[in-house]
Amino acid sequence: MPHEHWQYFLAIEADLEATTRNVEPCAANFAAYSIEFTKLLLAACSEVDVLAKLLCKEIDCAAPSANIDNYRSVILGKYPKFHTMKILVPRYSLEFQPWAEWGSCRNPGWWGAYNDVKHFRHQNYHLANLENCLGAVAGQFALALYFYHEDLLALRLEPEQKLLALPKQPDTVVEGKYELPDFK
Repeated sequence: MPHEHWQYFLAIEADLEATTRNVEPCAANFAAYSIEFTKLLLAACSEVDVLAKLLCKEIDCAAPSANIDNYRSVILGKYPKFHTMKILVPRYSLEFQPWAEWGSCRNPGWWGAYNDVKHFRHQNYHLANLENCLGAVAGQFALALYFYHEDLLALRLEPEQKLLALPKQPDTVVEGKYELPDFK
């Protein structure tokens, strides 16, 4: 299947979009948690792990990629602006910078929540919430865009996502053109 990780992202994004019928994506509801958010958080973060490992291998096949600390080192070594990437949810006027903590040598809060839910769900079920799901899916989106950046920039990454978006670039001439922080 071409772009299998993109297709998987689109499936997770569609599942996230379906939750908006029951929980409005807004700051007041960020703490809302559920079984559906648990499934989404676990699925999105599992794919984050896969994509980050693949991106690291693409950058340097000999680089260690055993965990998120290794991913941070390798990815920021090649793409120093990756952590500045902004992801929008235009329909709900939301903006995320899912990897911002990497700029301070820390891992995202949603990643910590994922591990807490994965390993100690009985104590941390409440961390499988809307805010962490939005962060995780936005983080997955960012990694997928970097992993498929050549096809993205050539407008060959299809179909387009429906819920998440990149900020519009003021100097963009071609409609639908994307710019990633490290590829300007």
